[in-house]
Amino acid sequence: MAYLALYRAWRPQRFDEVVGQEQTVIALQNAVRENRLAHAYLFSGPRGTGKTSIAKIVAKAANCEQLQDGEPCNNCSCCQDINNGNFMDVIEIDAASNRGIDEIRDLKEKVRVLPAQGKRKVYIIDEVHMLTMEAFNALLKTLEEPPNSVMFILATTEPQKIPATIRSRCQNYYFRRLTMEEIQGRLVQVAQVNNMEVEAAALDIIARRANGGMRDALSTLDQVNSYRGEYITKTDVLDVLGLVDDVFLAQLIDAAWKGDTGQVLRMLAAALQQGKEAQQIARETTLYLRDLLLYHTTGQDTDLAVATEASLTALQQQKKAGTNRILQALRILADTADKLRFSEGQRFILEMAFLEITALFAQEEPVAPSTSKKPTAAKAAPPAPADTSETTEARDTMWNRILAGVKERKIPTHALLSPGRLLGMKEETVYIGYRKGYKFHKEKMEEKENRGILMEVLQEIAGRIVEVQFVFLDDDQYNDIVVKKAIELFGEDIVEIKD
Repeated sequence: MAYLALYRAWRPQRFDEVVGQEQTVIALQNAVRENRLAHAYLFSGPRGTGKTSIAKIVAKAANCEQLQDGEPCNNCSCCQDINNGNFMDVIEIDAASNRGIDEIRDLKEKVRVLPAQGKRKVYIIDEVHMLTMEAFNALLKTLEEPPNSVMFILATTEPQKIPATIRSRCQNYYFRRLTMEEIQGRLVQVAQVNNMEVEAAALDIIARRANGGMRDALSTLDQVNSYRGEYITKTDVLDVLGLVDDVFLAQLIDAAWKGDTGQVLRMLAAALQQGKEAQQIARETTLYLRDLLLYHTTGQDTDLAVATEASLTALQQQKKAGTNRILQALRILADTADKLRFSEGQRFILEMAFLEITALFAQEEPVAPSTSKKPTAAKAAPPAPADTSETTEARDTMWNRILAGVKERKIPTHALLSPGRLLGMKEETVYIGYRKGYKFHKEKMEEKENRGILMEVLQEIAGRIVEVQFVFLDDDQYNDIVVKKAIELFGEDIVEIKD
């Protein structure tokens, strides 16, 4: 006999086998028990939460020859044929591929035919939101007043796309996402029956990543079982799903928080070398930052998405970063994850995002007061970079990203900007330096149109509105007040004053 996937083998066959959805199950079971099944139902909710499975249980209950307290018996010929997919009077229609008015007209003609095997003919229309508006309109009258021997069960993951005229003709049931405990309970049961030994941490990850869908959880368990066999560890699940460990994420954010650019780049390179996807790393880090934010604001009682006990110590330390910086980092990574979907240079974009986060954390690091003995007000000095080569590499990489963004918008502006040099950023102002021989380029970049293009790119990269200041870097410009400010902010190792 052909192998049956776990999510199919463990599809509930009775109401009492359904995990979760208590309100829906009780209501439908009572309707069966009291012979009060409606002519049309609309089941809506996320994927993998039991809509189609319960629709088939209702179809069995409507045709079962030996009902047992509102439950189908699963022993009579009707129940067995429905379970095997051989029952002529239960018709499953995929609205995604049968969405036109011609298909609905054909359905309306067949509705008039009496059931061939059972008591009632049941039409289960999956993803019903995919029907065209003309098809919905053609279905209206039939859905409102079908023959007594016909029942409609509509299922959808996007109820907002269903016309109100359709919804008002159906009894509506919303299927909620299953809790982690409900999913883990079924996974433990499946593992025991199939002689699998699964680590608790592995079950935890599968349940978390299922996002409330039992089908996704069972499919993941099935996939990991095929890869590793009967003994499944946390590492096996991470490898199959292409995920990174929460301890890795904690160390990555810790390196960014400490301004260790080299360590950040090395960790990203190692993860990519292991076959992790750039987009997945961005998403996982976004979830970790989400956990960090909630942990920072609500404490240990929060429902964490990726962080586990192993990374709680890091969370406690990293929450000192502050809500504003965590939120900005979240925006940067969320935007990056979206860009990675349509980009080929994924490693470059991912590295740029983490360099931005590293710079973001460094900008707001506590600074020591000036040690000057002059009787003037104390002035904060920017933190010195731990490694000049790493700082230069990060700045050059950011400059290349700015140039690429400008080039996409306007090539002449890119030609004017490319002789310049990124000095750095301080207090929402980006400083760009030119040597004296490029006075024409500097003046043209200061014009409204070219400056506007550059500011658009800077806003896209920084995730906020920033200003831009152009300065000269030649000897006779050394005393220029703007250059002095750049040197004061970034140091002479960045603002080079030489020919």
